Amino acid sequence: MMSVRAGILVLVSSLFLSGTASAGTKDDIRALQAQVAQLQQTLAGQSQATVRISQLERQIQSLTGEVERLQYELDQANTRLDAVSAALAGDGSMTAAGDFSDFETSPSSPSGGPVDLMARGPQGGNPMGNDPIADQIAQQAQGSGGQSGGANDVSLPLDPNAAFDYASGFILAGDYQRAKAAFTLYLEAFPNHQRTPDAQFRLGEIHLALEENAAAADAFIAHIRNYPNNGRAAEAYLKLGTAFARLDKPTEACTVFKTMKSKHPNAPAAVVQRADLEMARIDCK
Repeated sequence: MMSVRAGILVLVSSLFLSGTASAGTKDDIRALQAQVAQLQQTLAGQSQATVRISQLERQIQSLTGEVERLQYELDQANTRLDAVSAALAGDGSMTAAGDFSDFETSPSSPSGGPVDLMARGPQGGNPMGNDPIADQIAQQAQGSGGQSGGANDVSLPLDPNAAFDYASGFILAGDYQRAKAAFTLYLEAFPNHQRTPDAQFRLGEIHLALEENAAAADAFIAHIRNYPNNGRAAEAYLKLGTAFARLDKPTEACTVFKTMKSKHPNAPAAVVQRADLEMARIDCK
């Protein structure tokens, strides 16, 4: 902007000097006026552009702050969801070769509603230690009887990430029936999305929470078959073994636990500890 003003002064000075030499004709004056007007327009345009840039910079700062806020809320929600997932600890099965074709799940017996999945260790103790979140989830599940609402009103968003968060919200609310319906729809709607393995895993957890052990076994078998390299593969074996144990299939359950240790020697310590406790409970040899 200062350079444009300097240009105007230089132009005026030069034209003034040339106009003096030519006795200040009207043509010189008109030329001076035209060029000054042009420079003024240029200066005005630059001023407007500067104002617009300032406005855009403020908008960018505002949007950046909003993105950071939303990311923080998403991180918090994921942390809560992982805590709920841990509280829904239950377990799964396969042969040593990884072939599930010989196992047939049978309908689970009526359970009368969800149970505290963390209270499944020896002597009914919590195999993972005291977990207040697990106690809270168990109370929510037992209080609602797993019948928080009908599943017919579940409708997934079109965006797969939004749909996953929508389904997860039912878990956080302790509404396992709607959560089950939502994750089942998710698997049908987004079979190849990056979050589909997690949706398959959470569906198995929900079945375990509702003591639908045959369905839980099917869900974890599907997870192991379809996503053998997933980060939760070892835990899927663990929960598959637990599902078979609850179905009174200790032989299959022991096979699953042993296979887990063989295929996943570097499994998380908590998963290995839980498998050891389950193996001791059903007297695996």
